[in-house]
Amino acid sequence: MRELANVMVEMRDGVRLATDLYLPDEEGVYPAIAVRTPYIKERWKAQHLDGDQYMNPKKYTDAGYIVAVQDCRGTGSSEGSYVPWRDDANDGYDYIEWLAAQSWCTGKIGAMGSSNLGSVQLLEASMMPPHLTTICPCGTSAHMPFFRHGIMNLAGASIWYLQQADRAVVNANLTDEQRNNLKEKISEIKADMDRQYRWLPLKNMQLAHMEETGIEPYFNEWLEHVGDSGYWTKIHMPAEVRNIQIPILFITHWYDHLAKDTFEAYHEVSNFAGKTAQENVHLYIGPWRCYPGIEGGENDFWDNDRRLSDILIEWFDHWLYGKDNDIAKKPPVFYHTMGKVNWHYAESWPIPGVKEKKFFLASDHGANSIRGDGYLADSEGTGAKAVDTYDYDPMDPVPCRSGVVISPGDSLRQSQEDVENREDVLVFRTEILKEDMEVVGPVETVLWASSSAVDTDFTAKLVDVCPDGSTYNVVEGIVRARFRNGIDREELLIPDAVYQYQIDMSGVGIVFQKGHKICLEISSSNFPKHDRNMNTGNLVGEDAEGVVAHQKIYHDMEHPSFMKLSIVTR
Repeated sequence: MRELANVMVEMRDGVRLATDLYLPDEEGVYPAIAVRTPYIKERWKAQHLDGDQYMNPKKYTDAGYIVAVQDCRGTGSSEGSYVPWRDDANDGYDYIEWLAAQSWCTGKIGAMGSSNLGSVQLLEASMMPPHLTTICPCGTSAHMPFFRHGIMNLAGASIWYLQQADRAVVNANLTDEQRNNLKEKISEIKADMDRQYRWLPLKNMQLAHMEETGIEPYFNEWLEHVGDSGYWTKIHMPAEVRNIQIPILFITHWYDHLAKDTFEAYHEVSNFAGKTAQENVHLYIGPWRCYPGIEGGENDFWDNDRRLSDILIEWFDHWLYGKDNDIAKKPPVFYHTMGKVNWHYAESWPIPGVKEKKFFLASDHGANSIRGDGYLADSEGTGAKAVDTYDYDPMDPVPCRSGVVISPGDSLRQSQEDVENREDVLVFRTEILKEDMEVVGPVETVLWASSSAVDTDFTAKLVDVCPDGSTYNVVEGIVRARFRNGIDREELLIPDAVYQYQIDMSGVGIVFQKGHKICLEISSSNFPKHDRNMNTGNLVGEDAEGVVAHQKIYHDMEHPSFMKLSIVTR
């Protein structure tokens, strides 16, 4: 493999972006695979050049491809100023067309990458560069991933912003003393992230004020524009995926923190993008990275000991070389089940032929904590109590025990013991399963609820209860009351009025095994994954104090609250 480092590629406005090229040993003309990263391409190289990482460029050069890796504007060795996603659509277009014009390129370009490296693919594809032939975004989002439906992914946004500050310090115009002082400040912040998460008002937290590093102050900009769709459109979020005209291979995993966003992007492309994209969009659900302790994800192997790089090379061979291989002939959805690991193909997502089953919330005396008697019933209006109550105090939020935050080091499958011992968590369980129950598809909870506050949150979490009593998270969701009708239809609550809430809990493929129980947890916080709703109705980040909300969850005949699962019979 030959390497060319720091080739400067000029954008339409004259700003030059640094690009590393990895080429096959034998000179010739090859298709190119484009990668764009805000995380510094030298670090990308250190992470991927050796070992079994799916983006190891040597795997692709050995297969007859050129891999081009570019620092996004204002990062690494590239010129300009970095504002996430703002310039990536146009820069991606110019980058693709530059690659296609080179003498060593056939003019056919693919793209790959995960998380932010996936979202920039969707942005560049939405601009329809003539030579972009296919993209393969992994674990990514077409939307702003840290603010969805008016709710902030507090931990994810904070960690990510600090990462950008870390990188900005390297390039900032600082003396050695200033640089060292800033590095020390960042280290101190990282050493006590809980203090940052609990900082009030949130807009004043230390990590939101790192301007001296040279980083753009977009953390607080995001806070100021949570419900302002015009602001997000201006920075090209969400990406206009309906414009996409090319084949796409989406990749995610059940426990990926952006799985729900990937399912949404697949659905939008499948139904609304260009004809070629609609007919050639695939969704693969498996280990795009190692997920320790998660069935079907604890190593990097897919079915038949394939690695993701094998799948991508097969995909690129078909679309960039025109090879008549199996990947485009097989059904477009490929997934595995957890609990009992099996691999399956399907014609669509959600998969066809499932039976939707509603599990209705019920209790006789009260569902508060594991000590209550909450249960999941087959029909509505079951149970002696018509309503369960709890108090949500934003100064004492329910701790996140789901792991689905952002860091690759997170333990994704976690015990729910301490959560289910809290009185502000309602716990509803089925009877012991008498046979395996395979669940594949979207998970949704519908709540009828009231609150004493003018704004609040409601959370739902699907949990697997093992025969020994241990409990583990599966999927989860949250709704912010003021945005219950959509981000563009903000409406505060009338205190104590009853409203219906729909909580999208993403999707799952799992076999709940015989002897287990299925559990649903209901509460009003999941901290610090999500910012605390202070129950005041004020903007996110403004409150120095919150108020306690008295919550009521209804489950009578007129207000049948339930969780809906998709059951597979084979």
